[in-house]
Amino acid sequence: MTVTEVSETAEPATPSTRPAGCDRPAGPHIELRGVRVSYPNAPSEAIGGIDLEIPAGQYVCILGGNGSGKSTLLQLINALTLPSDGEVRVFGMDTSDRGAALAIRSRCASVFQHPEDQMVTSIVADDVAFGPENLCVPQPEIASRVDASLEAVDMLDRSQSDPADLSGGQTQRVAIAGALAMEPEILLLDEPCAMLDTQGRSDIRAVVDALRTRGITIVHVTHFMDDALDADRVLVLERGRIAFDGTAAEVFSDVGLVRALGLEAPRKPEEILRVAADRTVSRAPGNPRVTFDRVSFSYAAARNPRRRRGLFGGRNRGKDASAAPLALEELSFQAFPGTLTALVGQTGSGKSTTAELACALKLPLSGAIRICGVDTADLDRRADIRRHVGYVSQLPERQLFAETVFDDVAFGPRNMRMPEDEVRSRVCEALSSVNLAPTDELLSRSPFSLSGGQQRGVALAGVLAMRQDVLVLDEPMAGLDPEGRRHVRDLLRALKRAGTTLIMVTHDMEDVAELADRVIVLERGRALMSGSPAEVLPALLVSEEVGVHGDSR
Repeated sequence: MTVTEVSETAEPATPSTRPAGCDRPAGPHIELRGVRVSYPNAPSEAIGGIDLEIPAGQYVCILGGNGSGKSTLLQLINALTLPSDGEVRVFGMDTSDRGAALAIRSRCASVFQHPEDQMVTSIVADDVAFGPENLCVPQPEIASRVDASLEAVDMLDRSQSDPADLSGGQTQRVAIAGALAMEPEILLLDEPCAMLDTQGRSDIRAVVDALRTRGITIVHVTHFMDDALDADRVLVLERGRIAFDGTAAEVFSDVGLVRALGLEAPRKPEEILRVAADRTVSRAPGNPRVTFDRVSFSYAAARNPRRRRGLFGGRNRGKDASAAPLALEELSFQAFPGTLTALVGQTGSGKSTTAELACALKLPLSGAIRICGVDTADLDRRADIRRHVGYVSQLPERQLFAETVFDDVAFGPRNMRMPEDEVRSRVCEALSSVNLAPTDELLSRSPFSLSGGQQRGVALAGVLAMRQDVLVLDEPMAGLDPEGRRHVRDLLRALKRAGTTLIMVTHDMEDVAELADRVIVLERGRALMSGSPAEVLPALLVSEEVGVHGDSR
């Protein structure tokens, strides 16, 4: 079997969940004929000649490596990108025709790769209502749609929150709710579960399944292989072309095909447990580099570390501050050289808050945090902390700012007043470590012209070039293809061997099994349990309580 051939007789991996009566949809909702897309200054075409029909009511999953053209394909469907050549028709309308875009988007809703880009108001409910309001839906119906959509993604209790105060996973849920409130005929999903825990991904799958029963056409870009198991059809893109078009059963039953396409088969929980049990976990040598001592934090009473005085006074704040809801409560742990501490738990459990506290981006309400012996509340020693700790945020590509890749990665070393030859050496070494060849062409390119995965690599390289003692990573694998995840895992192992202290927020139990020396499970800001992966994972993989159980991929 070649990559572009599929078997007519392959047995399905799982029973079909397609609703009765939808086996032969009426006609194509989406048609592409000879479509090509070229971006200015890009070394190759983003889409290199695609012919495709997607019938009404079909659920299609799109897999493929970073930069293979998946997001561009979605943007073609909702007329955000127009073809350089060829024709795209949606609902029978040519996306290149004047006026077609608005008509298409009124019936086609999108959830983008970075959901915060879709947030337009300061109240969650208003954000979800934005689409229906623009469609002139009557106010009583808008209110009903908003409540139903937020309830579907388990965010009804945050309807009056500011989206800026939500975690990455919560923001993703709000973006999905905004799409659902449009009641679309076509739903386009670009990595909608990248920042969600396993329970959250399961909830979104249930929402998608409910939409299928209503005959909605769904096109879903994902790096989670188990998402594809639910789809009617799987497309795999490779360098802007369709390398495979068939079913999940056909692709995952052929090990050679999986490897040829750069994919990976979903792992079962028992396989993850076996990996954890077979590993020898590093024991904490020397003195801790990171210490959390009974740390509590509240967003309502937060202090601004950029100012000499807290927003609401000193560390001991009085009754109003102590009564504020806590995002983190009495958290204590230590992280040692050459080890990786994994922070896991449900979306909104306090993982990202802990990561930002560990980098002194936030200051505790009570308790103390020490980085290499320095209290993060000591504002006179913030420069010392910055020399010791580096931070890779949930969306590290948002850290990019310079005109060229070289200048972006060089920013930190130059701030340390290193000689230019040392700066260049560190830039090249850091880029190589994230699997980006430091060619003259790459170094001179704008980082914003790169694919999402490449941008993430450049941002990570900018932190690695500092060679700091402590590295805090918030969901470093989110949005990466299987090859990218394997490379980042190898990089983290190398950093551990070099003695770096790693703290990693993750929803991926495979990463925990393969990389972690200690696991801290957070729930509602408290440490629910902690221990080695072999000690903690058996409880996590069967627990419905903390939302990280089961089929991580």
